[in-house]
Amino acid sequence: RPFEEMPIITQRICGICPVSHQLASAKACDAILGVRIPDTAVALRRLLHMGQFIQSHALHFFYLASPDLLFGWDSDPEQRNVVGVIGAYPDIAKKGIRLRKFGQDVIRALGGKSIHPAYAIPGGVINGLAEKARDDLLTGFASAYDACYAALDFIKEWLEKNRSEIERFANFESLLTGLVDDSGCPDMYDGKLRIQHSSG
Repeated sequence: RPFEEMPIITQRICGICPVSHQLASAKACDAILGVRIPDTAVALRRLLHMGQFIQSHALHFFYLASPDLLFGWDSDPEQRNVVGVIGAYPDIAKKGIRLRKFGQDVIRALGGKSIHPAYAIPGGVINGLAEKARDDLLTGFASAYDACYAALDFIKEWLEKNRSEIERFANFESLLTGLVDDSGCPDMYDGKLRIQHSSG
């Protein structure tokens, strides 16, 4: 296949994180072409990726992890699921749904749809962010922040209550790996690979 089809083909690997695969492929195409894409295109690609991170992390935390955290790992599986969370903790469930929707809205605003968007191409992006789409996204930030702070408050309280279990669960020496910028902050779009031992 022509190499410029890579971003669209490669993102089909996954329906949860297609944006990450699309961007990796588009960046590979940029390298093949030997081009440095415009700063605006980089910013738009990063925004698309943040939409991906928001929706993916909301899915993981609120839909997949919260049933175990809220009900306990030994609770009845018929309750320990997202439907059980909706019934027993509707406020947390609604915040999770709204946060995931916000991330999907970011992806849709740029790529036309929230799963398998057509946006990043070799040399840049297909189009800019429309002014109306930008304004619509700005109205969602308050609700998104509210959901994030609620999740942080919840997990802090859970960690305090379950400290002894945390200290022994999956506690082993290992290497930790991530992408970081020059100051050591996470940079999942264009970071440098950092590998660190669990001891620091």
